[in-house]
Amino acid sequence: MNDGLRLRLGQHSVAGRKQENQDSLGARYPEGETLALKGVSAVIADGVSASQAGREAAETCVTGFLNDYYSTPDSWSVETAAGRVLGALNRWLHGRGYASHGDTRGMVCTFSAVVVKNNRAHLFHVGDSRVYLLRDGELDCLTRDHHILVGAGKPALARAMGVEANIEIDTRRLTLAPGDRLILTTDGTHDSLSPRALAECASAEDPEAAAEWLVTTAYDNGSRDNLSAQVIVVDHLPAEDLEAHYERLSALPFPPPLAPGQSLDGYRILREIHASNRTQVYLARPPQDDGAPVILKTPSPNYQDDAGYIDRFLTEIWVSRRINSPHVVKALPAPAERQCLYALTEYVDGPTLREWMNDHPKPAPAEVRAIVRQIASGLRALHRLEMVHQDLKPENIVIDREGTVKLIDLGSVYIRGIEEIDVPWDRALYPGTARYAAPECLDGQRGTPAADRFALGVITYEMLTGQHPYGDSGQSERHRHQRYRSARDRRPDLPGWLDACLEKAVARAPADRYPALSEFLHDLEYPNPHLPASAHRPLAERVPPDRWRFLALLSLAINALLVWVLILLD
Repeated sequence: MNDGLRLRLGQHSVAGRKQENQDSLGARYPEGETLALKGVSAVIADGVSASQAGREAAETCVTGFLNDYYSTPDSWSVETAAGRVLGALNRWLHGRGYASHGDTRGMVCTFSAVVVKNNRAHLFHVGDSRVYLLRDGELDCLTRDHHILVGAGKPALARAMGVEANIEIDTRRLTLAPGDRLILTTDGTHDSLSPRALAECASAEDPEAAAEWLVTTAYDNGSRDNLSAQVIVVDHLPAEDLEAHYERLSALPFPPPLAPGQSLDGYRILREIHASNRTQVYLARPPQDDGAPVILKTPSPNYQDDAGYIDRFLTEIWVSRRINSPHVVKALPAPAERQCLYALTEYVDGPTLREWMNDHPKPAPAEVRAIVRQIASGLRALHRLEMVHQDLKPENIVIDREGTVKLIDLGSVYIRGIEEIDVPWDRALYPGTARYAAPECLDGQRGTPAADRFALGVITYEMLTGQHPYGDSGQSERHRHQRYRSARDRRPDLPGWLDACLEKAVARAPADRYPALSEFLHDLEYPNPHLPASAHRPLAERVPPDRWRFLALLSLAINALLVWVLILLD
């Protein structure tokens, strides 16, 4: 890569005069296409001493950013990708810190990151760690400390990761030149160094030696805090500004409609599997003729200029890459030099759950449980990553020839905790199908795991009875206003305890539903003696047997009285 980006990185961190080092730092230097499209990243974080888990917070931010940033779609800008990852990390720190320590200061740290992509540096910063630029002997601090004065003019952090549910990250972008040096430090280092000393230490030829010199000099100057430093030396920049290449990738054209026998980037179209006004799904043979068939999904030309639609299409690819479950369809990597925008996934050879339901109009409960358990496993894989499917329905579930159930079509997935920055379009709160949408989603609320559990309950009820638990709601979202209809009204052979389980699973209020998938699965298989029986059971089951004789005698007496009244009237 003589004509590409070449950097040298060095870093050093010590506890100093403290017993524990709450600083954390790291870097990632990828190769090939990832280097061109995502760049090199260096991150430094300082656990706040007043925080109860500052070290854990700093380590989480560093490792989380270095892992998740490179998992975002290649066509996202650096600012969008880093901003979304930091938003998710911040929310996790805030929620985990409060849950574990009962205090918003539970997991708090500063954060500074540099992403060098092509010939530009992208900075992300919050707190009082710093990023400097050393160019031609001149030192320039590129960040500002987020301090407020308290007490007798003593500075305190005004902003840091984990303090609030939403975080404001300072961002900056600058064009680099060969010979530039970027220096990242925590306050234990730069607070004990003059600008002249900092520039002198960072000028050492070897960046590893420069980072160690910065830390050692600050310690010798009396620093009483943890000390950390990173130095990035720019040796060579791309001859061509690869930002243009990134923009070309972002602006990949939509493929035209494809016919059997045609090829796209070596993938030969075998047949069209599904087509709608939003996407086309094809079965394709990969360039290696002996390879297994794959699914090639293309966006509809109707949305060529719809930024929100393109974002959702790319989000589906991102989500499927992050999920590792046998019950969620797997994404496949696209060719490095592709001509158009499309997604590749594994081919699941088998019917959709809708087709299975048509072929099995009255399945045994055991068959239904086996399928529901696998659907729940796929949902768990999403929920553990704070993702909500939002469009769970029989058409988006496939059963392969071995009986493995997989969730497909992740285009509506909502990723909890990710701040929507640099997104100038509106996002639908609930893009799913109304028939399987929870009442709160139909009322305009954001989808939650409870909404996914509601949809699974509706699917389970529908598999057993062939109908919706709130009537035919496919046309007008009527189930918000209707009452639950007992599954035993449609299938009297079902036990009452199973009907009670279904009623709880599809309760209108989220608080009345099962709080976890595991509880639903347990009650679906075993009678729950604590679960109130359905109020919609047949009258013959709701009335105890010893009262039937009394009711029969009462009915005869009323009928005799009516006959006597009619005789008198005549």
